[in-house]
Amino acid sequence: MVWQEVIKDSNVWVYEYVANGYKANTFAIVLDGNNLAMISPPTGLSEADFAAIDAKGQVIALIAPHSGHDLGHAEWQTRYPTAVSYAPDITLKQINQDGLRPFMRLSKLAASNVEFREVPGTKKGGTIAIVRRGERPVVYLDELVSNWTSLPNSWLAKFLFWSTGSTPGLKVNRVYLKALCSDIKAVAQTVLDALLDDPAIVPAHGTPLVNPGDAERVRSLVEPLTKSKDVENV
Repeated sequence: MVWQEVIKDSNVWVYEYVANGYKANTFAIVLDGNNLAMISPPTGLSEADFAAIDAKGQVIALIAPHSGHDLGHAEWQTRYPTAVSYAPDITLKQINQDGLRPFMRLSKLAASNVEFREVPGTKKGGTIAIVRRGERPVVYLDELVSNWTSLPNSWLAKFLFWSTGSTPGLKVNRVYLKALCSDIKAVAQTVLDALLDDPAIVPAHGTPLVNPGDAERVRSLVEPLTKSKDVENV
């Protein structure tokens, strides 16, 4: 696996890793100066892949986008003793921080040309990151939409995602909607608000969407969620 720049000269990279049978994306962002933030830092990174990210800048921020994507923090805190861990407010109450340096509120992290938004209406928190640099924005979209090429490895997850029509391909993650969203309309509207100016999109799971017009494909999936009274109807 390698760090792949999402779009040319964006200074945003994605790295796909596997944890607990799920493929997930790490989103690496250049902040101000030569500093880096890592959303969903991966587990089990090789020395070569650590060296590759070190060549891009200094890791100063580690972000758990929600309480299901915090497994890499112990390894990364050890590797980068001055890096600070961040998470959305609701996530801070749920992460097991035993043996870890304390997490800070995500709202405390700021940089020019980079915006972090907490996703309302979720049970475990959620994070959207918008990088406005270059010709097009790049957006980390978290869990609402996935673009997996195959089903997860876990037999239970495989059944749940298959039975709800949540994968493979570009799909609404209905497992997430049903299990982890308390206000579906709020979650959907927050995603729609991040799709301005035809961004390249990195979902938490699956292949990034980097072609012009891909944001409209995502919008067409998400807009019905802002209108439906029941997730079963969408």
